[in-house]
Amino acid sequence: MVESSARSNYQHQSTVHRRTRGAIMSAARALLGESGISATNMIDIADRAQVSRASLYNHFRDKHEVFVGLVETEIDRISTLALVAQSRSEALHMISREISAHEGLRTAIERDGDLMAAALTARDHKVWVEIYAQLSKIFATDVVGVGLVLRWLMGQVTAPLSEEHSREQANRISSIL
Repeated sequence: MVESSARSNYQHQSTVHRRTRGAIMSAARALLGESGISATNMIDIADRAQVSRASLYNHFRDKHEVFVGLVETEIDRISTLALVAQSRSEALHMISREISAHEGLRTAIERDGDLMAAALTARDHKVWVEIYAQLSKIFATDVVGVGLVLRWLMGQVTAPLSEEHSREQANRISSIL
């Protein structure tokens, strides 16, 4: 009886934790799209997520951690979409469209160019390790192939592609892989 109650309590806490984290990530994504990284603060994130500041700080130490968490969440979301694509070309095209149409990336490039430049060149950061691992899993290719895909996608952060160019280049790259 006590064990069942403890399990039920744990499941409830786990659900609340996921729901709170999801609200924080949604708020951070919206604020990134509206204001950029520099103009957003922890109070804005807590208010937009409708969580207490204490709850926000229980999940994340600072704004930097929130945005790293957001990047990780976006990597997971986009990777999941790419993994169910019917072909390499479709997976490349889908990832390309997600990057080229990402409002948060657009705003961050416009308002926080120096931060984005640092992020795009920090190859030893855990986020880059995760991106590389996800691309390896999605495309099941060698180091050279993953490097090609990664460089192509990085270029789209600063120079988004149109739908037509995205599809054309995705087809070309998939034929190389």
